[in-house]
Amino acid sequence: MLLNINMPATLLLALLYYTTGELSFLLLTSDNIINLGVFIPEGIALAFALYYGFGILGGILIGQFFLALVNHISPEAAIAVALVNTLEAYSAILIARYFSLDIRLKEFRDIAVLMGMILFVLQPLSAFGGNMILLFFQESKEGFFWGFFSWWFGNIMGQMLFTPFVLLLLQEYKQLSLREFALYGLFFALAEYLLELVLVIENSFLLLSLTLPIVVFVTFKKGLLFGLYLNVVAAFISSYAVYKGIGAFQASSMVDNIINYNLYILAHITIVLTVGILVQEKRYYQKHLEDLVNSEVEKNRQQQLFMLQQSRLAQMGEMISMIAHQWRQPLNNLSLINQFLINRYKKGSLDDEALSYFKKRSHGQIALMSQTIDDFRNFFQSDKNREHFCVKSVVERLLDITDAVFRHYKIDIVCSCRSKANLYGHSNEFSQALLNIINNAKDALIEREIHDKKIYINLFEKGNRLFLEIEDNAGGVDESLKEKIFDPYFSTKRARNGTGLGLYMSKMIIEEKMGASLDMYNSDKGACFVITIEL
Repeated sequence: MLLNINMPATLLLALLYYTTGELSFLLLTSDNIINLGVFIPEGIALAFALYYGFGILGGILIGQFFLALVNHISPEAAIAVALVNTLEAYSAILIARYFSLDIRLKEFRDIAVLMGMILFVLQPLSAFGGNMILLFFQESKEGFFWGFFSWWFGNIMGQMLFTPFVLLLLQEYKQLSLREFALYGLFFALAEYLLELVLVIENSFLLLSLTLPIVVFVTFKKGLLFGLYLNVVAAFISSYAVYKGIGAFQASSMVDNIINYNLYILAHITIVLTVGILVQEKRYYQKHLEDLVNSEVEKNRQQQLFMLQQSRLAQMGEMISMIAHQWRQPLNNLSLINQFLINRYKKGSLDDEALSYFKKRSHGQIALMSQTIDDFRNFFQSDKNREHFCVKSVVERLLDITDAVFRHYKIDIVCSCRSKANLYGHSNEFSQALLNIINNAKDALIEREIHDKKIYINLFEKGNRLFLEIEDNAGGVDESLKEKIFDPYFSTKRARNGTGLGLYMSKMIIEEKMGASLDMYNSDKGACFVITIEL
């Protein structure tokens, strides 16, 4: 596990650890490697450890060793302190994995886990171990408790400020607009510099009230990474103000200056992390909800397409039955014409007149059969474009192509169309919806063996509405089933292989595609389906 070294990241971390450590000591004065102010390398090291894993621990060891060595710590003490900080990073990786820390920091839980282990595990371990080593080697000029507090406080400030920022930067830098990122930092740095070093605002609360709204606004608009970025910018400008000893962080002693500076930065960190996580969680759950809705919509669309296909396959079966009924009479006529020709041949009276009669009559019957195929093909093909169509014409065309079927089953169609209103939509789909309803009425009449079978079709206008009623005299639908008849796959015709999709598809076509409504009630004769359309 430790042998799988990421050499480029290790060397980069060693360099960053050393240089940012020197910068921290320069800006926030310290007599040795114990620093009360924001200790930058601790934050960077923790971020690298959480992002890259065990393979970069050598970078912490090297960076901390040389940082301690050049700050007048003996080689033995320097290597011991470096080992303590390396152990700290090693522990952080184990804790993060144990608690399933998501380094994308998408939820409040992730921030809580990160801050909890910094405050209560990593820095107590590091501060205790480091100070014990310095005391053992007599490298510390401070008392143990003051040294412990300074080490703990400076390191937690470094990790709270830099670890979330560097973690997110490592993951998102490829998607960043570097120009935009740089401009945000530059403008905020100028604003912070103007307030602290030009206008020299001496009240830290006034300074906070001027800078914090900017950072919160940017966090809300651009996300947590940008808010943390401005925090880092504020920390650098403010630490420079401490170094110069002017502005809001000018007190009687350097320790007081650094504490005020830390509290100023801590206020930024706390607010930005809270606002950033709330905004990020909201956006994450919105995106998750959108993806879920889109997924369910797509599933629903696929399910509807599947049911539409099933419905059309069922309608194809009906179509074949209708074509068979429509062709029965022409085929019978062709048979008679053929028999006429044979008889004339047997009698020896097959002449030009007989052949002309055969040709004319047979061509007429064949043309009728061909027209029947065209009618059904046009009826069942999908409309590509919406168009204006006359409802009365659609009803009459439907009755024409189904006439033979209803005559075969001795069903009388009583049609009254008193409106020539036009609708806008897909006429063939509307026709297929009507066919499903009429076939449902036909099946009910046949199944219940009604003696005088009738289907009533009534088209009329009332006010600004168009009504199309389709009613049978089969006795109606059982009250316990009325609420289910439009449900997909619900059928009372299981014994005769009913698909349970006809009425469902009719309702979907009429209501979702035509913007109309389809309802059913039991009349004194039977079931009455009513299509209501706003004109």
